[in-house]
Amino acid sequence: MKPMVIGITGRKENRLAVETAKKAIYFFDGKAKVITNKDFIGKGKKLAEIKCDLLLSFGGDGTLLKTFRELKREIPVMGINCGNKGFLQSFSHEKLEDFFPKILSGEYHSDERTRCLAIADGKKLPEALNEVLLVPKDAGRIIRYVLSIGKVERKEAGDGLIVATPTGSTAHSMSAGGPIVKGNAKVFVVVSINPVDWKHRPLIINDHEKIVASEFEKLSAVAVIDGQKRFPVKKKLEIKKGKSVLLAIVD
Repeated sequence: MKPMVIGITGRKENRLAVETAKKAIYFFDGKAKVITNKDFIGKGKKLAEIKCDLLLSFGGDGTLLKTFRELKREIPVMGINCGNKGFLQSFSHEKLEDFFPKILSGEYHSDERTRCLAIADGKKLPEALNEVLLVPKDAGRIIRYVLSIGKVERKEAGDGLIVATPTGSTAHSMSAGGPIVKGNAKVFVVVSINPVDWKHRPLIINDHEKIVASEFEKLSAVAVIDGQKRFPVKKKLEIKKGKSVLLAIVD
């Protein structure tokens, strides 16, 4: 579908992202209606208020993850890499002239991506597109707890736990020894970080399973959402399938 309204957002501290977005606005002028995130560039609207057919995110993977967290509507989001990492980006800022005509002609598709919903001590946390990380509050200490996946329980001891989506399987999870899975697979990847028990290898589970970490011994814990948001966990952390998002990719 050809986008009639295009949204523009990004990281304002990234000068390259701002300059690239300005080029995009100039290119789309007269060809499509453009609405900007006023916290990024121009006199537009708050990101949560933007209604558009396609939202372009200028920055790195961190910017794209933040964009999905702040969106209140199901809008396809396409990343244009203006940062150091671009695993989730559709293309680099250097390819503007090649790909913008394709965007205008609707030569892109939207890939549905699963997110994790974490609940810490009964409080819902922002949904994670990459992963939920559970670590001890005090760095360098072993965290001991009971891990439940569906009806299966086991005692855990180590540096922490990663529950990754397929999208996040190429991020922190992979660095910790987890497998890479296809981005739109209906699974979660569960990785024990440096477990005391070497038999606790990474798992791939159906994304309808509920994961619970509880009965923490002595140490309190912290849940980290997509490496960006931290929340205390005192008694229990539940992780289950959240709302899906649409990641737009140029064909």
